[in-house]
Amino acid sequence: MKLLLVEDSRSVVAFLEQLLRREPDIELLPPVANGRDAVVAVQRWNPQLVLMDLVLPGGMDGVEAITEIMATAPCPIVVLSGQLETPGRDRTFESLRAGAVDVLAKPTAGGLEAVKDFRERLLRTVRVMAHARVVGRRRTSQRPSLTLSAVPLTPVAIPLPEPRACSLLAIGGSTGAPPLVYELLRALPSPAPFPVVVAQHIVRGFEPGFARWLAGTGHRTVAARGGEWLEPGVVYVSPADSDLAVRGGKLQTLPSRGVAVPSVDVLFESVAGFYGARAVGLLLTGMGEDGARGLLTLRQTGALTVAQDGASCVVDGMPGAARAMGAASQTLTPGEMAMLMAALGRPTPPSPSGRGPG
Repeated sequence: MKLLLVEDSRSVVAFLEQLLRREPDIELLPPVANGRDAVVAVQRWNPQLVLMDLVLPGGMDGVEAITEIMATAPCPIVVLSGQLETPGRDRTFESLRAGAVDVLAKPTAGGLEAVKDFRERLLRTVRVMAHARVVGRRRTSQRPSLTLSAVPLTPVAIPLPEPRACSLLAIGGSTGAPPLVYELLRALPSPAPFPVVVAQHIVRGFEPGFARWLAGTGHRTVAARGGEWLEPGVVYVSPADSDLAVRGGKLQTLPSRGVAVPSVDVLFESVAGFYGARAVGLLLTGMGEDGARGLLTLRQTGALTVAQDGASCVVDGMPGAARAMGAASQTLTPGEMAMLMAALGRPTPPSPSGRGPG
Protein backbone atom coordinates (compact mmCIF):
# COMPACT_ATOMS: atom_id res chain seq x y z
CA MET A 1 0.00 0.00 0.00
CA LYS A 2 1.14 3.56 -0.66
CA LEU A 3 1.33 5.46 2.63
CA LEU A 4 1.78 9.23 3.03
CA LEU A 5 3.19 10.66 6.26
CA VAL A 6 2.25 14.27 7.11
CA GLU A 7 4.42 15.45 10.00
CA ASP A 8 6.60 18.50 10.63
CA SER A 9 8.83 16.93 13.27
CA ARG A 10 11.89 15.36 11.64
CA SER A 11 12.51 13.14 14.67
CA VAL A 12 8.96 11.74 14.56
CA VAL A 13 9.25 11.20 10.79
CA ALA A 14 12.53 9.32 11.27
CA PHE A 15 11.03 7.18 14.04
CA LEU A 16 7.93 6.25 12.02
CA GLU A 17 9.94 5.56 8.86
CA GLN A 18 12.18 3.24 10.84
CA LEU A 19 9.12 1.24 11.94
CA LEU A 20 7.42 1.19 8.55
CA ARG A 21 10.24 0.76 6.01
CA ARG A 22 10.88 -2.86 6.99
CA GLU A 23 7.32 -3.88 6.06
CA PRO A 24 7.25 -5.37 2.53
CA ASP A 25 3.58 -4.52 1.96
CA ILE A 26 4.03 -0.79 2.71
CA GLU A 27 5.45 1.74 0.26
CA LEU A 28 6.35 5.03 1.95
CA LEU A 29 5.81 8.10 -0.19
CA PRO A 30 8.02 11.16 0.38
CA PRO A 31 6.81 12.76 3.65
CA VAL A 32 5.37 16.27 3.73
CA ALA A 33 5.49 18.78 6.58
CA ASN A 34 2.42 21.01 6.19
CA GLY A 35 -1.27 20.87 5.34
CA ARG A 36 -1.11 22.50 1.92
CA ASP A 37 1.58 20.11 0.70
CA ALA A 38 -0.46 17.23 2.13
CA VAL A 39 -3.46 18.15 -0.03
CA VAL A 40 -1.28 18.39 -3.16
CA ALA A 41 0.50 15.10 -2.37
CA VAL A 42 -2.78 13.20 -1.89
CA GLN A 43 -4.16 14.57 -5.15
CA ARG A 44 -0.94 13.65 -6.99
CA TRP A 45 -0.10 10.22 -5.55
CA ASN A 46 -3.49 8.82 -4.48
CA PRO A 47 -2.21 7.00 -1.36
CA GLN A 48 -4.14 4.14 0.24
CA LEU A 49 -3.61 5.73 3.67
CA VAL A 50 -2.45 9.02 5.21
CA LEU A 51 -0.90 9.36 8.67
CA MET A 52 -1.40 13.00 9.64
CA ASP A 53 -0.30 15.25 12.47
CA LEU A 54 -2.84 17.94 13.37
CA VAL A 55 -0.62 20.81 14.49
CA LEU A 56 1.09 21.85 11.25
CA PRO A 57 2.83 25.01 10.00
CA GLY A 58 2.01 26.96 6.84
CA GLY A 59 -1.45 28.33 7.56
CA MET A 60 -3.41 25.06 7.14
CA ASP A 61 -3.66 22.77 10.16
CA GLY A 62 -4.49 19.08 10.06
CA VAL A 63 -8.25 19.52 10.43
CA GLU A 64 -8.35 21.95 7.49
CA ALA A 65 -6.16 19.65 5.41
CA ILE A 66 -8.42 16.67 6.15
CA THR A 67 -11.47 18.73 5.18
CA GLU A 68 -9.87 19.69 1.84
CA ILE A 69 -8.67 16.15 1.12
CA MET A 70 -12.10 14.66 1.79
CA ALA A 71 -13.62 17.23 -0.58
CA THR A 72 -11.14 16.70 -3.45
CA ALA A 73 -9.45 13.29 -3.17
CA PRO A 74 -11.02 11.26 -0.32
CA CYS A 75 -8.92 8.52 1.24
CA PRO A 76 -8.52 6.93 4.70
CA ILE A 77 -6.73 9.29 7.11
CA VAL A 78 -5.41 8.25 10.53
CA VAL A 79 -4.60 11.10 12.90
CA LEU A 80 -1.33 11.16 14.83
CA SER A 81 -2.20 13.11 17.95
CA GLY A 82 0.31 14.26 20.53
CA GLN A 83 -2.00 16.38 22.71
CA LEU A 84 -4.37 14.85 25.21
CA GLU A 85 -5.56 18.21 26.49
CA THR A 86 -5.99 21.03 23.97
CA PRO A 87 -7.08 24.39 25.42
CA GLY A 88 -9.85 26.13 23.51
CA ARG A 89 -10.53 23.48 20.90
CA ASP A 90 -9.98 19.78 20.41
CA ARG A 91 -8.50 19.18 16.98
CA THR A 92 -8.49 15.41 17.53
CA PHE A 93 -12.26 15.03 17.54
CA GLU A 94 -12.74 17.83 15.02
CA SER A 95 -10.58 15.75 12.69
CA LEU A 96 -12.78 12.69 13.15
CA ARG A 97 -15.84 14.75 12.31
CA ALA A 98 -14.01 16.15 9.28
CA GLY A 99 -13.46 12.63 7.92
CA ALA A 100 -10.48 10.98 9.64
CA VAL A 101 -11.16 7.31 10.38
CA ASP A 102 -9.03 6.72 13.48
CA VAL A 103 -6.60 8.24 15.98
CA LEU A 104 -3.19 7.07 17.16
CA ALA A 105 -1.45 8.74 20.08
CA LYS A 106 2.09 9.74 19.23
CA PRO A 107 4.68 7.67 21.10
CA THR A 108 5.83 9.15 24.39
CA ALA A 109 9.01 8.50 26.32
CA GLY A 110 9.40 4.81 27.07
CA GLY A 111 11.64 1.81 26.71
CA LEU A 112 11.77 -0.96 24.16
CA GLU A 113 8.48 -2.43 25.40
CA ALA A 114 6.67 0.86 24.76
CA VAL A 115 8.15 1.07 21.26
CA LYS A 116 7.11 -2.53 20.57
CA ASP A 117 3.54 -1.82 21.72
CA PHE A 118 3.30 1.30 19.56
CA ARG A 119 4.70 -0.53 16.52
CA GLU A 120 2.09 -3.29 16.89
CA ARG A 121 -0.74 -0.77 17.19
CA LEU A 122 0.61 1.26 14.28
CA LEU A 123 0.91 -1.69 11.90
CA ARG A 124 -2.46 -3.14 12.87
CA THR A 125 -4.14 0.23 12.35
CA VAL A 126 -2.37 0.92 9.04
CA ARG A 127 -3.30 -2.45 7.55
CA VAL A 128 -6.95 -2.30 8.58
CA MET A 129 -7.55 1.39 7.91
CA ALA A 130 -6.07 1.23 4.42
CA HIS A 131 -9.25 -0.65 3.50
CA ALA A 132 -11.66 1.54 5.49
CA ARG A 133 -14.76 2.78 3.69
CA VAL A 134 -14.76 6.56 3.18
CA VAL A 135 -16.75 8.96 1.03
CA GLY A 136 -16.12 12.47 -0.18
CA ARG A 137 -17.60 15.50 1.49
CA ARG A 138 -18.61 18.87 0.15
CA ARG A 139 -16.79 21.93 1.41
CA THR A 140 -18.78 24.06 3.81
CA SER A 141 -18.18 27.31 5.63
CA GLN A 142 -19.42 25.60 8.78
CA ARG A 143 -17.85 22.71 10.62
CA PRO A 144 -18.07 19.55 8.52
CA SER A 145 -21.13 17.42 9.09
CA LEU A 146 -21.22 13.68 9.30
CA THR A 147 -21.19 11.78 6.01
CA LEU A 148 -19.88 8.36 6.95
CA SER A 149 -21.80 6.88 4.09
CA ALA A 150 -23.87 7.81 1.09
CA VAL A 151 -26.90 7.74 3.42
CA PRO A 152 -27.26 11.19 5.04
CA LEU A 153 -28.76 11.87 8.45
CA THR A 154 -32.07 13.00 6.99
CA PRO A 155 -35.60 11.89 7.90
CA VAL A 156 -36.53 8.58 6.30
CA ALA A 157 -39.54 6.33 6.52
CA ILE A 158 -38.72 3.22 8.58
CA PRO A 159 -40.79 0.80 10.61
CA LEU A 160 -39.89 2.14 14.05
CA PRO A 161 -40.89 0.03 17.06
CA GLU A 162 -44.04 0.74 19.00
CA PRO A 163 -43.63 3.47 21.64
CA ARG A 164 -41.94 1.91 24.65
CA ALA A 165 -40.43 2.98 27.90
CA CYS A 166 -36.66 3.38 27.58
CA SER A 167 -34.84 3.47 30.90
CA LEU A 168 -31.28 3.48 29.50
CA LEU A 169 -29.62 3.85 26.09
CA ALA A 170 -26.33 1.94 25.71
CA ILE A 171 -24.08 2.72 22.73
CA GLY A 172 -21.01 0.74 21.70
CA GLY A 173 -18.57 1.60 18.94
CA SER A 174 -15.00 1.59 17.73
CA THR A 175 -13.34 2.69 14.47
CA GLY A 176 -15.38 5.40 12.76
CA ALA A 177 -17.98 5.61 15.53
CA PRO A 178 -17.19 8.91 17.35
CA PRO A 179 -18.71 11.25 14.72
CA LEU A 180 -21.78 9.03 14.48
CA VAL A 181 -22.19 9.05 18.26
CA TYR A 182 -22.02 12.85 18.09
CA GLU A 183 -24.72 13.08 15.43
CA LEU A 184 -27.00 10.58 17.16
CA LEU A 185 -26.79 12.55 20.40
CA ARG A 186 -27.64 15.69 18.45
CA ALA A 187 -30.75 13.90 17.18
CA LEU A 188 -31.73 12.86 20.71
CA PRO A 189 -33.86 15.57 22.40
CA SER A 190 -32.11 17.25 25.34
CA PRO A 191 -32.45 16.55 28.17
CA ALA A 192 -33.06 12.90 27.39
CA PRO A 193 -35.60 11.20 29.69
CA PHE A 194 -33.06 8.45 30.41
CA PRO A 195 -29.28 8.09 30.96
CA VAL A 196 -26.97 7.27 28.05
CA VAL A 197 -23.80 5.18 28.47
CA VAL A 198 -21.20 5.10 25.69
CA ALA A 199 -18.50 2.41 25.44
CA GLN A 200 -16.14 3.68 22.74
CA HIS A 201 -12.77 2.08 21.99
CA ILE A 202 -10.47 5.05 22.34
CA VAL A 203 -6.84 5.88 23.07
CA ARG A 204 -6.14 6.14 26.79
CA GLY A 205 -6.20 9.76 27.94
CA PHE A 206 -8.53 10.94 25.17
CA GLU A 207 -11.82 10.16 26.91
CA PRO A 208 -12.06 13.53 28.77
CA GLY A 209 -11.68 15.30 25.41
CA PHE A 210 -14.25 12.95 23.89
CA ALA A 211 -16.71 13.80 26.67
CA ARG A 212 -16.11 17.54 26.24
CA TRP A 213 -16.62 17.21 22.49
CA LEU A 214 -19.88 15.29 22.93
CA ALA A 215 -21.08 18.03 25.28
CA GLY A 216 -21.34 20.15 22.14
CA THR A 217 -24.48 18.16 21.30
CA GLY A 218 -26.32 19.96 24.10
CA HIS A 219 -26.29 17.03 26.53
CA ARG A 220 -24.61 17.02 29.92
CA THR A 221 -21.67 14.68 29.37
CA VAL A 222 -19.43 13.01 31.97
CA ALA A 223 -16.19 11.04 31.63
CA ALA A 224 -17.14 8.18 33.96
CA ARG A 225 -14.74 6.88 36.57
CA GLY A 226 -17.05 4.47 38.39
CA GLY A 227 -19.37 5.05 41.32
CA GLU A 228 -21.68 7.49 39.51
CA TRP A 229 -25.43 7.09 39.99
CA LEU A 230 -27.15 6.96 36.62
CA GLU A 231 -29.22 10.09 36.06
CA PRO A 232 -31.68 10.85 33.24
CA GLY A 233 -30.35 13.42 30.78
CA VAL A 234 -26.68 12.59 31.38
CA VAL A 235 -24.31 10.96 28.87
CA TYR A 236 -21.59 8.84 30.50
CA VAL A 237 -18.40 8.07 28.53
CA SER A 238 -16.51 4.92 29.51
CA PRO A 239 -12.88 5.15 30.64
CA ALA A 240 -10.35 3.96 28.08
CA ASP A 241 -8.34 1.72 30.41
CA SER A 242 -11.06 -0.35 32.10
CA ASP A 243 -14.48 -1.83 31.46
CA LEU A 244 -17.66 -0.11 32.61
CA ALA A 245 -20.71 -1.95 33.94
CA VAL A 246 -24.10 -1.10 35.42
CA ARG A 247 -24.61 -2.41 38.93
CA GLY A 248 -27.79 -1.54 40.80
CA GLY A 249 -28.33 1.79 39.11
CA LYS A 250 -24.69 2.82 39.49
CA LEU A 251 -21.67 2.62 37.20
CA GLN A 252 -18.81 0.36 38.18
CA THR A 253 -15.36 0.08 36.63
CA LEU A 254 -13.86 -3.38 36.21
CA PRO A 255 -10.40 -4.60 35.21
CA SER A 256 -10.35 -5.24 31.48
CA ARG A 257 -10.82 -8.90 30.56
CA GLY A 258 -10.11 -8.71 26.85
CA VAL A 259 -8.29 -6.96 24.02
CA ALA A 260 -11.07 -4.47 23.30
CA VAL A 261 -11.17 -1.78 26.00
CA PRO A 262 -13.61 -0.60 27.19
CA SER A 263 -15.56 -3.77 26.49
CA VAL A 264 -18.92 -3.19 24.81
CA ASP A 265 -19.85 -6.77 25.69
CA VAL A 266 -19.35 -6.09 29.41
CA LEU A 267 -21.48 -2.95 29.27
CA PHE A 268 -24.30 -4.53 27.24
CA GLU A 269 -24.42 -7.68 29.39
CA SER A 270 -24.60 -5.65 32.59
CA VAL A 271 -27.35 -3.45 31.15
CA ALA A 272 -29.29 -6.57 30.15
CA GLY A 273 -29.03 -7.90 33.70
CA PHE A 274 -30.36 -4.74 35.35
CA TYR A 275 -32.65 -3.08 32.78
CA GLY A 276 -33.71 -5.97 30.56
CA ALA A 277 -36.48 -5.04 28.13
CA ARG A 278 -36.41 -1.41 29.33
CA ALA A 279 -33.02 -0.83 27.63
CA VAL A 280 -32.04 0.07 24.07
CA GLY A 281 -28.66 -1.00 22.66
CA LEU A 282 -26.89 0.45 19.60
CA LEU A 283 -23.82 -1.24 18.11
CA LEU A 284 -21.88 0.97 15.69
CA THR A 285 -19.02 0.64 13.22
CA GLY A 286 -15.77 -0.90 14.45
CA MET A 287 -13.10 -3.59 14.09
CA GLY A 288 -13.49 -7.01 15.67
CA GLU A 289 -16.55 -8.60 17.27
CA ASP A 290 -16.81 -6.75 20.59
CA GLY A 291 -20.42 -6.00 21.50
CA ALA A 292 -22.05 -8.67 19.33
CA ARG A 293 -22.43 -11.19 22.15
CA GLY A 294 -23.60 -8.49 24.56
CA LEU A 295 -26.16 -7.22 22.04
CA LEU A 296 -27.51 -10.78 21.74
CA THR A 297 -27.87 -10.95 25.53
CA LEU A 298 -29.79 -7.67 25.43
CA ARG A 299 -32.10 -8.98 22.71
CA GLN A 300 -32.77 -12.16 24.66
CA THR A 301 -34.07 -10.06 27.56
CA GLY A 302 -36.52 -8.25 25.26
CA ALA A 303 -34.52 -5.05 24.75
CA LEU A 304 -34.56 -3.16 21.45
CA THR A 305 -31.22 -3.94 19.80
CA VAL A 306 -29.86 -2.08 16.76
CA ALA A 307 -26.81 -2.79 14.59
CA GLN A 308 -25.53 -0.28 12.04
CA ASP A 309 -25.97 -1.40 8.44
CA GLY A 310 -22.83 -2.64 6.73
CA ALA A 311 -22.87 -0.18 3.82
CA SER A 312 -22.49 2.82 6.13
CA CYS A 313 -19.79 1.33 8.40
CA VAL A 314 -16.19 2.49 8.16
CA VAL A 315 -15.33 -1.06 9.29
CA ASP A 316 -18.20 -3.56 9.37
CA GLY A 317 -16.70 -5.79 12.05
CA MET A 318 -18.69 -5.39 15.25
CA PRO A 319 -22.12 -4.72 13.67
CA GLY A 320 -21.50 -7.42 11.06
CA ALA A 321 -20.80 -9.99 13.79
CA ALA A 322 -23.98 -8.95 15.62
CA ARG A 323 -26.07 -9.27 12.49
CA ALA A 324 -24.57 -12.69 11.72
CA MET A 325 -25.53 -14.11 15.12
CA GLY A 326 -29.03 -12.62 15.11
CA ALA A 327 -28.29 -10.15 17.91
CA ALA A 328 -29.91 -7.16 16.19
CA SER A 329 -33.67 -6.79 16.20
CA GLN A 330 -33.15 -3.95 13.69
CA THR A 331 -30.42 -3.08 11.18
CA LEU A 332 -30.46 0.67 10.53
CA THR A 333 -28.58 3.30 8.55
CA PRO A 334 -27.27 6.40 10.35
CA GLY A 335 -30.29 8.37 9.14
CA GLU A 336 -32.67 5.74 10.46
CA MET A 337 -30.88 5.65 13.80
CA ALA A 338 -31.28 9.44 14.03
CA MET A 339 -35.02 8.98 13.53
CA LEU A 340 -35.02 6.37 16.28
CA MET A 341 -33.23 8.78 18.63
CA ALA A 342 -35.87 11.43 18.01
CA ALA A 343 -38.63 8.89 18.69
CA LEU A 344 -37.00 7.58 21.89
CA GLY A 345 -36.54 11.10 23.22
CA ARG A 346 -40.25 11.87 23.03
CA PRO A 347 -42.40 11.17 26.09
CA THR A 348 -43.98 7.72 25.98
CA PRO A 349 -47.77 7.87 25.59
CA PRO A 350 -49.64 6.87 28.76
CA SER A 351 -51.13 3.41 28.96
CA PRO A 352 -54.90 2.93 28.57
CA SER A 353 -55.21 2.82 32.37
CA GLY A 354 -53.98 6.40 32.49
CA ARG A 355 -50.65 5.49 34.00
CA GLY A 356 -47.35 5.60 32.17
CA PRO A 357 -45.32 2.42 31.86
CA GLY A 358 -43.56 1.39 35.02
